[in-house]
Amino acid sequence: MPKAKGLDGTEICYDIDRQKSDCFLFFVHGAGGSLNVWKKEREYFRDKGLSTLAIDLRGHGLSDRPTKAKDYTLKKFAEDINTVIGIESITEFILVGHCFGGMISVEFHKLFPNMAKSYVLVGTGSKAPQKLRVVRTFGWPILLALNILLRLRSWLPSRGKDHRESFDKFVGTSDWNLMRIYSDISHTSFHSWLYTYENLANFDGTNILKEITVPVLIIQGENDQIFTLDCARRTNSLVSTSVLDVVPGGNHITVINDPIILAEKIYTFCKKII
Repeated sequence: MPKAKGLDGTEICYDIDRQKSDCFLFFVHGAGGSLNVWKKEREYFRDKGLSTLAIDLRGHGLSDRPTKAKDYTLKKFAEDINTVIGIESITEFILVGHCFGGMISVEFHKLFPNMAKSYVLVGTGSKAPQKLRVVRTFGWPILLALNILLRLRSWLPSRGKDHRESFDKFVGTSDWNLMRIYSDISHTSFHSWLYTYENLANFDGTNILKEITVPVLIIQGENDQIFTLDCARRTNSLVSTSVLDVVPGGNHITVINDPIILAEKIYTFCKKII
């Protein structure tokens, strides 16, 4: 498994699949996930002859888990992406980010505005949703208690940097499925999960989105309860070069529940750019 050292020494793991295309689809998962979440989408693009790269964000998957909140800023995540791009000598790429991965993609544009050929934002808004900001206020006591419970459950251990979850068992689940949330926390680790959400809660990409001039595809589940359809419409209104494509009946985790529909929408969009 390829690895890269972030600017602060954090080890970042990723997976790269070079096919015929010089332009890469660079997949960025959401908070609590790993690059495994993009498995079916990447298989779809491999069959189409498109090159892909997926990253384990810091604190997730097989990547290092820094121990301080300041190590989980969006700037740090975006810089890790740039580091991997440099190591692999990738000159053309489209950033595909789900939820928090979409926020990181917006932050990436702020730091490196002339690099990405395009962006695909899946289930992402211009600001952190109010429902997730509660973590910033009540996160420590609630999640500390939850972490203790998780550690007491031998069937759902708190894991370290040696594990990526398989998401197949969560196909068909809802946005607030407790078992999936438990799994995210246990496989990410308590402190990494919490620090990620604390930084996520501060996100406001309104001004950055207004400055994007490259093509942007916004994909939104019709019934998303985290980032609602209205959130997607607002993002669409902020980016003059964006198009909004809705997944009928889809929820927030279209990446798990509707991978082929999602991949087809991305492919239709990318064919006009690559």
